[in-house]
Amino acid sequence: RGKGQTVKIDDPKLSLENNLKWKIMEERNKSLEYESSSSEITKQINVGPCVQTFFSEKHQTSREYEEEGRLTRDERLVVEMKIPLTVVEIIHKPMEEFNDLRSSHAVTEEQMNICREIRRRGKNKIAAQNCRKRKIEQISGLENDLSLAKLKKENILGERVELLRQQQKWGRRLG
Repeated sequence: RGKGQTVKIDDPKLSLENNLKWKIMEERNKSLEYESSSSEITKQINVGPCVQTFFSEKHQTSREYEEEGRLTRDERLVVEMKIPLTVVEIIHKPMEEFNDLRSSHAVTEEQMNICREIRRRGKNKIAAQNCRKRKIEQISGLENDLSLAKLKKENILGERVELLRQQQKWGRRLG
C-alpha cells in the first residue's frame, strides 16, 4: 500500500455500524488530505474486516487520532444513534440545511438533539482554534512592536548622547 492509499473491501456481510465507521474514516481521510503538511505520518485504522489508511499530522494536538482505530466521542454517537450523516457534515452544513435535516432524512428528535450537541461542540472547537491562532498572531505582532520600540529607544538614546556631547563642546567654546 502506498502512502495515503485507501483500501476498501466491499463485503455484504459488513454491519451497518461498520459501514458507518467506514464512512467516518473516509471523511477523515478527505479532510486530512487537504490539511496535511510536509511532516506527515501514515496510520492505519482497522474497521472490522476493512483497513483504512489516512494521513495524520506528526504533531496532532487533537485527541481524535491519538490511538489507532479509536473513534471520537461524536463519531461514536453518530454510529450508536445511527445518524445518517458524518460528524464533518453535521458541523459544516449551513444552518438552513442543518435545520432541514428532519425533513430530508428520517431523523428522530433524539438524533436531532445529538446532532445539535455535535454541531455545537464542533463549532466551539473551531472557534477555540481560531482564538488560539489569533492570540498567537497578536503576541507575534506585539513582539514585533516591542522590537521596533527598543530600536527607536536606542536611536533616541544615541541622539541624546550626541546632543549632550555637542552641548558640552559649545559650552566649552563659549564659556
